[in-house]
Amino acid sequence: MTGWILVIDDDPGTREALADILRRAGYQVTSLAGDTAVEGVLSRHRYQAAVLDYRLPALTGLDVAAYLKRIQPHCRVILISAELPDAEAAQESGVVDHFLAKPFSKDAILEVIAQLCHSGAH
Repeated sequence: MTGWILVIDDDPGTREALADILRRAGYQVTSLAGDTAVEGVLSRHRYQAAVLDYRLPALTGLDVAAYLKRIQPHCRVILISAELPDAEAAQESGVVDHFLAKPFSKDAILEVIAQLCHSGAH
């Protein structure tokens, strides 16, 4: 059985498309709009990876990534955005494992998740 992936994006179309792509690939997915408190969600599952939009209603994806890494340090974080000013700085923050610029292909997201989850396997 494949692991759990957390998807947080405030755009319903993007969020649903990502969740569908990941489910079809065999992952179990929790998807949130970004205005939901993540604390309760993080206590439900141990996530292999999280796909976080940079621009969220209340916090940035970096804020959510920092919180997630404190609670589940093993979780690999993919930050997605069409307008992140400095992707390199985001990755250097230590809370983001990979950055994907929108728009990206189905194959691109699946490849990144497979690489990160495989490299993080014990």
